[in-house]
Amino acid sequence: MKMFQKGLLSVFSLLMTGILAAGCGSQPAAQPQPDASAPAKQEAPAAAAPDDEVLKKIKETKTLVVGTDATFQPFEFKNAKSEFDGFDIDLVRAVAKELGADKVEFVDTEFKGLIPGLQGKKFDMIASAMYITDERKKTIDFSDPYFPGGLSIMVKKDNNAIAGVDDLKGKKVAVQIGTKSAKFLKEKYPDVQLVEVEKNVEMFLELDSGRVDAVVTGLPAAKVYAKQNDKVKVLDKTLTQEEYGYGIRKENAGLRDAVNEALKKVNANGQYKETVLKWFGNE
Repeated sequence: MKMFQKGLLSVFSLLMTGILAAGCGSQPAAQPQPDASAPAKQEAPAAAAPDDEVLKKIKETKTLVVGTDATFQPFEFKNAKSEFDGFDIDLVRAVAKELGADKVEFVDTEFKGLIPGLQGKKFDMIASAMYITDERKKTIDFSDPYFPGGLSIMVKKDNNAIAGVDDLKGKKVAVQIGTKSAKFLKEKYPDVQLVEVEKNVEMFLELDSGRVDAVVTGLPAAKVYAKQNDKVKVLDKTLTQEEYGYGIRKENAGLRDAVNEALKKVNANGQYKETVLKWFGNE
């Protein structure tokens, strides 16, 4: 787990380096000083902020409303007290503070309903371990990437017949409806027998009970689940390389830019690293 944790931090550092480099020349992400002397285009988000309806609302109500599917540990879930908890929950609260919001109101929504809910203005933003994809970008915008991911295969620990994606042909594989996992397998591997479920936890239950041969889901969550359940394992090779981002309506460019600035600040002040250590291991 320690190696996994270090890998996540390293990959995110590369992501953030790219983000900062786009606005600050060749300065590394580890040096926050360039933000103070950023070129004019980096000052644009602050200037645009007052015209964004969500930022106006935050200024008035001190509240950010966020849609999430709270069934995906360790990113978002309900704890024993029925409170929203997880990596995404902690990180978005830190980002919200940078936006001027004292409170985050989470709206628990099935994953397949998150984008329609955002478009219908049921919430201001999506924070639900959602991969940034070209298809989704046709209907909504995304923040800069805030976490590295990728699709992975999980099987029973004693299953040696499945060593890679080609071995899934003709097998029953659980995926969550509306996710990149389902789309990827449908398009790339039509011979796989998909078992689509509504909630993320149902995928793992399908595997535990033997009703499916494998699960395809995001690598970080799969790793954490496998650490908690010694009856399953995650195959070493990922199927794709993905990045998580916050979903934002296209008309809220001011919010998008403000969120990107907030992510940089949370990374620079150490809150991001603390959140990773909390949820992915601090040994």
